[in-house]
Amino acid sequence: SGLPQHVAAMFLSRLNPLKRGVGDDALCDDPLVRDDMRPRLWTEGKAFRQSLALFEKATARLHKVVPGEEEGQRTSSAEQVTTMKIARKLAHLYNEEAREALVQAGGVGTDRAENLLTQAHRWMILSGDLSNASRVMLNLGEMHARRAEGDAPNKGAVVRESTDPADSPSPQPLARSHYALWTKAVECCEEAVRLSDGVMGKREAAFAHLRAGVHLSLRVPTQARLAAEGPPLRETLAELADKHLSKALRAFDELHDEREVAVCHFHMADLVLKEQRSPEAVAVSKARLTSALRHGKRSAEYWERAGALQYAMDFIAAHVRIAQLLALQAKTSAAFEALEHLSEAESRLLQAAEADGNSEGKLFTVADGHIVAVSALRKEMARICQMGLRLGEDTERLKGLYRRVLRNEPLLTNSIVHSV
Repeated sequence: SGLPQHVAAMFLSRLNPLKRGVGDDALCDDPLVRDDMRPRLWTEGKAFRQSLALFEKATARLHKVVPGEEEGQRTSSAEQVTTMKIARKLAHLYNEEAREALVQAGGVGTDRAENLLTQAHRWMILSGDLSNASRVMLNLGEMHARRAEGDAPNKGAVVRESTDPADSPSPQPLARSHYALWTKAVECCEEAVRLSDGVMGKREAAFAHLRAGVHLSLRVPTQARLAAEGPPLRETLAELADKHLSKALRAFDELHDEREVAVCHFHMADLVLKEQRSPEAVAVSKARLTSALRHGKRSAEYWERAGALQYAMDFIAAHVRIAQLLALQAKTSAAFEALEHLSEAESRLLQAAEADGNSEGKLFTVADGHIVAVSALRKEMARICQMGLRLGEDTERLKGLYRRVLRNEPLLTNSIVHSV
């Protein structure tokens, strides 16, 4: 054009290649163009690519590193400032185009959206806009996480797991390529932490680890390792899940987020139970069982502290996991200890409900206008009684307790474990 670069850059910085329309009318009137292609041939096709090419040419000098000058700390001449504006505009355009691609895909990430976000991140780095570069990395991380959740084999087959493995369908094996999406999600969040000097991304990284750990743990009962794609990984699926959950626990602890710490404790306790549902499961070691019980108790303690009634489902779920872990102990009183624990938890929840006047039908069993039992806890008590009876240990005591469970009668008169 004959104009100095900074003058041309100034004009370009005021343009928006995503809002054009040049030549659209001619294409719309052309009888040889298919109707479904008219809006896209120019505005979303050739012109879009040409416009972006011109913008990138105008910012080519950003790729030239001056000796002794670090990226992001270049001189601020008038030409440089204008060029940086174009780079930021390019980053914004790529980011907006990626957002539109995600909207069209229903919120699920696509290769096109990933490429656009990667370009947005690149131009933000080149223009020194590290804050927005961090945000783009968080968007990339969330996109990878959604793809990992959305592309899962047999998606939706395991939503809320039953305590009975027979109630859960067998999902297809989880492959290494699928796990790689979780790895990318975590790496993007960690990169956002690095770019922002810890200002943003820590919480997102913690959630990425938590979501990955939970997702992997759902496959533990039916799958020992990731499906082979190249050399096998050293870690089992349970070990990978435990690694992610442990990192999430530490991260949320550093963020002083007690609620999410309790959630991590819950899933770490539940992971041991899932391992025991595997056909190749071996007896859990005493150290592993002690650790799982500690996680379960810490989760239960938080829900009770936060409000057993307000978080009743979480309170019940945590105590059910503790009882199931107690029942795994290698001693004859294991079932009785599990029943005693559930009975104590039920007693505390009933006391809280009576004090509050809460008698929600779905949660409690009501007789003669009084709350007499917690339905979910009674169901678990019955299951433990049945398990103990199948083992044939102290059947008379168990039969007596089982009758009380079915009649919704109190179990905690004296210690169940030490009663004669």
